[in-house]
Amino acid sequence: MPWTKQHSIQLGLRIRELRRLKGLTQESLAHRAGITKNQMQLIEAGRGSPGDPLPGSNPRASTLVGIAEVLSVRPGDLLNEAVAPPE
Repeated sequence: MPWTKQHSIQLGLRIRELRRLKGLTQESLAHRAGITKNQMQLIEAGRGSPGDPLPGSNPRASTLVGIAEVLSVRPGDLLNEAVAPPE
């Protein structure tokens, strides 16, 4: 299944929800995950970097691992929720 803009949006929404439940700011999550605040903002918004050929955000595996570790979830769970069909 190809990665779509909707997947990016769903991933960002789930990360934002988990971040807020942990009481973290975008900046603190980004710092602890080893990325910039700007990268975190783009991921949560489902947007990619300017010039990125793919629709929406498409974070690297290492980025997802870092975010997942801080949020105490498995990276696969973040991705599964992003591609799960709407209920």
